[in-house]
Amino acid sequence: MVVRRRKKYRKYVGTRYARRGYNDRNRGKGNKGGSGLSGWKFKKQKYHKIVKEYPELFEDKKGFVPPRRKEINAINLYQIEEKLDAWVEQGLVTKEGEYYVVDVTKLGYNKVLGRGRVIHKLKIITPMISEEAKRKVEEAGGIVEIKPL
Repeated sequence: MVVRRRKKYRKYVGTRYARRGYNDRNRGKGNKGGSGLSGWKFKKQKYHKIVKEYPELFEDKKGFVPPRRKEINAINLYQIEEKLDAWVEQGLVTKEGEYYVVDVTKLGYNKVLGRGRVIHKLKIITPMISEEAKRKVEEAGGIVEIKPL
């Protein structure tokens, strides 16, 4: 079993030098390893102190974390045109007069993109739409309705 003893340093505390050599060596901020949190992270002089006393601050996280953005789940016009008949049968898309009413949020999307051609007259209800998609729908005689999320 290990014998518990005081450190030899205790013997010198209160003397003129206290095992630090001449007097000027133990003065100033430089001898305490910096002020504040300097030297605390990434294996510098106070690494053991932060690991022991503040383990939650020392996590191996690196890099830049961008601000949280809303995830964009987009659908193209050609995909809407291809699946239009199937969605009408399932009840996801309704027909009001000459317009097919497509609520994109019910389908699990939140943006409409402009790839493809529009054949049918569509009334698209969506939070976001590209300029190209809006132009194509309106050229085909459709309506675009933007509703916030």
